[in-house]
Amino acid sequence: MKNLFALLFFLLSLNGFSQNPITKTVGEFTELKAYDLINIEMIQSDENRLEISGKNANDVVVINKNGTLKIRMNLDEIFDGDDTFIKLYYTSVDVIDTNEGAYVYSDDTIEQYEIELKCQEGGKIKIPIEVKQAELRAVTGGILELKGTVNNQDIRVNTGGIFNGEELKAVTASVAVRAGGEVRAYASELMDIKIRAGGDVYVYGNPTTVKENTALGGRIKRMD
Repeated sequence: MKNLFALLFFLLSLNGFSQNPITKTVGEFTELKAYDLINIEMIQSDENRLEISGKNANDVVVINKNGTLKIRMNLDEIFDGDDTFIKLYYTSVDVIDTNEGAYVYSDDTIEQYEIELKCQEGGKIKIPIEVKQAELRAVTGGILELKGTVNNQDIRVNTGGIFNGEELKAVTASVAVRAGGEVRAYASELMDIKIRAGGDVYVYGNPTTVKENTALGGRIKRMD
């Protein structure tokens, strides 16, 4: 019986050690690219490092080349990162790009002059921002969910992309939708909308001017 308890304790200890996060220093970067269904929480810090936990933590590949940080699974676990979790501590970032169902999120507000956010292939980004200029892209099922403030936002959505930005308070917005997609955008002064081959745009903020240009289908609806 004592031997049985000793064995159980040993196995539980091994399991506990296996749950400890893997820590890596990544160096400075300006662009983040995420792949393979990986979940990444971005945390503002005075250093650039990450902590990897969850299933297949040892199979995460991290490459920083010329300031572009790529995080993906190795070839044996490709598209199998949905139970893999990463805390990414960072000093600054200019571009966030999610692919292949990866999910990047943060509770920390990104405050800077401009930001570029891109989602494709089912990737998702959910963050608060306070910037002057935002370049925003959601294509092939990508989802952008943003809140905060921006002077001008340039939104491009196509082939099933979704932009949920009714809580991102903008002064002006340029919106282009092609081949389907859905946009919920806010502007207080001007919203310039172009839809080609279907798509839906929901207008928030009761902007002073709304320019509408649609071809081959598409719907525009004012929500305020």
